Amino acid sequence: MNVMRIVVVGTAFALSLSAVPSLAQDCEGGNFDSTFALIQKVVFENRGCTVSACHGAAASGGLDLRADVAHDNLIEQPATTVPAGTIAGLKRVVPGQKDQSLLYINLAAATLSGQWEAPLRAMPIGFEPLSLDELEAVREWIEQGAPREGTVPGTGELLDACLPPAKPIEIAPLPVPEAGVGVQIRMPRWTLPAGREDEVCFASYYDVTDQVPAQFVEGDSFVYKSYQIRQDPLSHHLITRVYDGDTAYDDPIWGEYKCRGGEKDGQACAPTDLGFCGPEVFCASEPQTSLACVGFGPDDARTATRGGIPGTQEASFSRHFPEGVFRSAPLKGLIVWNSHAFNLTDEDGKLEGWINFEFAQVDERVTPALGIFNTSSIFGMNVPPFEAQEICKHHVFPPDTRLYELNSHTHKRGKRFRVFDGRFVCDGGPNDGAACPPEGDEVSASVCAGSSCVALVPPESGDCNGDGEVGVSDLIGCVNIALDVAEYEECVPCDGDYDGRVSIGELVRVVGYALAQPEHVDASDRLLYTSLVYNDPTIRLFEPAREYPDRKASAAARTLTYCSFYDNGWSDPSEVKKQSTSPPPPNNTIGGPCAKASGCTEGLVGESCAGETEAELDASCDSSPGAGDGVCDACQLRGGVTTEDEMFILMGGFFIER
Repeated sequence: MNVMRIVVVGTAFALSLSAVPSLAQDCEGGNFDSTFALIQKVVFENRGCTVSACHGAAASGGLDLRADVAHDNLIEQPATTVPAGTIAGLKRVVPGQKDQSLLYINLAAATLSGQWEAPLRAMPIGFEPLSLDELEAVREWIEQGAPREGTVPGTGELLDACLPPAKPIEIAPLPVPEAGVGVQIRMPRWTLPAGREDEVCFASYYDVTDQVPAQFVEGDSFVYKSYQIRQDPLSHHLITRVYDGDTAYDDPIWGEYKCRGGEKDGQACAPTDLGFCGPEVFCASEPQTSLACVGFGPDDARTATRGGIPGTQEASFSRHFPEGVFRSAPLKGLIVWNSHAFNLTDEDGKLEGWINFEFAQVDERVTPALGIFNTSSIFGMNVPPFEAQEICKHHVFPPDTRLYELNSHTHKRGKRFRVFDGRFVCDGGPNDGAACPPEGDEVSASVCAGSSCVALVPPESGDCNGDGEVGVSDLIGCVNIALDVAEYEECVPCDGDYDGRVSIGELVRVVGYALAQPEHVDASDRLLYTSLVYNDPTIRLFEPAREYPDRKASAAARTLTYCSFYDNGWSDPSEVKKQSTSPPPPNNTIGGPCAKASGCTEGLVGESCAGETEAELDASCDSSPGAGDGVCDACQLRGGVTTEDEMFILMGGFFIER
């Protein structure tokens, strides 16, 4: 099943990180002890799911959703009514993963019928579909770990109900895989104080050599075909690196190693003594605030590394590679954990993570999985207060690419991320040749400053520089290869039949492409990916994988155009970035409060401020001269590491056809 997972949440999104319910709520939806109790009433009981003939006494499909047993019957329970082979690994509810949770899929198939497809039937039957806010409450509950107790931030506001103040939620740990089937690696716990956002780095040692049968070992690594990650839902992202440099694991430069939890919590330990801290407890260095581990550990801590241990930007994530695709991970080593998290509650919260791997058999190891992590314009946005901006970049695949996944990463004002198949550029004007979105709104149109955004049908031969056209320089390059003046590898597309040389006939063909009128690509069917929620980005899987051509073809035929739309109070002035509420970045790295506010947030809201002193700036925002109600607090939106600043990253997975 190829499911395009797009969640439309409207104003609900703004509530998703709110930690404390509004004191002004009138509780029309009632008072509840927990988010799950609220869902039990609004979704299961009000929609008739618990009547005797359905998921009440009759337990249709083996599922009883009455209040005393519903949670136990949902969490991690097999989806027994799903036709065999429909969606691998589907359960009734998988904490942190709505796309693997039959409950969400069935409900979303009724509410968002064009975006979700139920494997058997949409729910509820005989009642109105859930509203967008009700579906969003279910999504938030699942993505935040599907807890039995506690308040998931924002769910009370979504359903006009009152809930207790939110506390840090702990997700259920991943069970350890069966011996001989897979192996588990764990991130030691760290604590995030109340009311804090922090990005930290720390190190811990692991060794699974004795847990991996010989048939799954290649050199000093084990091979796997799928993985699952789960972490406590305070996290914004988890990135891993296995250190491969010369610095000793116990060198003081890593920081002081201590037991993280258990009876020996806080005691000094040696990282390679895996049994010292006790069962299920790990020795790890002290977490240090750091952006992407810059300045953490030895100088080569970020460069002398090995891949293979996956990360995630969600509470839970799983991936089963396409048939024949696999990855390798070191059997042992020092992992540098890079964890970025938020705790908007009034209690300290713990973060812990689990990574499960399923081994790949010999016949399942044809070609390695490769990743997309394009940060070429990560901080490319620059949005004035109360305005919006869309920025675009190109991503070129290697020859013979097979794309099986697209994903994205922005922060809270990244309202829409799209990927188009093709090399779309501005055709003329001041931004001639710049990457652009071929469709969208008035902000999208402004990218080309009035010119058209087009993609050309790539020529079948002669495009040496990959821009989608054959120009004079391309012609000269092909002639030089034919005359043995230039190396063949300088422009393989000159060789139309791919026989290792450029003939007169092939030169004539190249000339034909140079003289031909360029043909424009039809953009109407080129949208591959859309994500509208930054903290739960769409993950699009392609089954089968999308094919991109070999090196004979123009690079334009292997190019994606990816764009992100940033809204700095343009559609809702209350969401503008503010100087007063922007936290400083970790270690004073990138982002944080603007040096000088430039927009009015009270009084003449949406207008520009004027003046030098704070008093002059505020006065310039007064609704009338001398009114005293003006506040100048709005900031330019630029790139940075906190959620009040922005990022622009294309992510995904592919492999090379062998």
